[in-house]
Amino acid sequence: MINFTVKSLIALVVTSSALFLTPMRSDAQVNINRLAQVAKSCQGDILSYNYYKRMKFDTNSINHYLKNSYNQEQAIRYCIYSRYHYSLVLTKYTWLDSTGEILPGYPGSVVAGSLASVFGSSDKTSILDCIANQDVSSQECSQTGSIIGSGAYFRDSVQNWYTSYKVNICPSCVVAHDEVSGSREEILKAFIKWFFTLEKAQRRELISLLGDGDEARELRLVIIREANAAVKKYLEVRQGVEEQEQEQRRQEVLGN
Repeated sequence: MINFTVKSLIALVVTSSALFLTPMRSDAQVNINRLAQVAKSCQGDILSYNYYKRMKFDTNSINHYLKNSYNQEQAIRYCIYSRYHYSLVLTKYTWLDSTGEILPGYPGSVVAGSLASVFGSSDKTSILDCIANQDVSSQECSQTGSIIGSGAYFRDSVQNWYTSYKVNICPSCVVAHDEVSGSREEILKAFIKWFFTLEKAQRRELISLLGDGDEARELRLVIIREANAAVKKYLEVRQGVEEQEQEQRRQEVLGN
């Protein structure tokens, strides 16, 4: 474990009692149990040497970055967003979790989740044309390819590691990503090949999430909004617990 003093309030955030006591102030409905599980897993992983060793990162660089408490908080926020978002995708498309890998250690479901997150409100993803043409160097594949190949080689540059969906979700995906020669095109080819292994109904469902239509775009935004609301909820609870602890210290000083 990285040598940090983690405030007790962070641990309290993952308890259901603390979460239920904090009123929700967001249009998106957050699943409290899901958030508790995600927050707990993020706090356990994001401050851990072993988590980054699994990705073959330079842990000295990670340690230097995470000595700053603000950086710790930023890393945990991105982790909560990514993992909550991914859990929503898997909940909506329960079959995704059993569709196998595009590369050893790299589940197709992680690619689908990351695309859904980054595409967001894109007017034109062109993913269906990219898959249909199967030409990874085509203009239609440029956006999908840039998302799939984002991060260049993670182990060589960890400057923005904490913002990566793959880093927060799937350490083995990061290793697979870094070990593929010509990363972007090879991973995109593997993704297209994986897509054709899906059943026809599954292909249609996935395009209903990642495609160009208004409904697909709105669905992506709904998922993104709830994931952002989960982060907001986490921060609200954390602030509430911190205020409670401060008040308790005041009362102890007064002898109450």
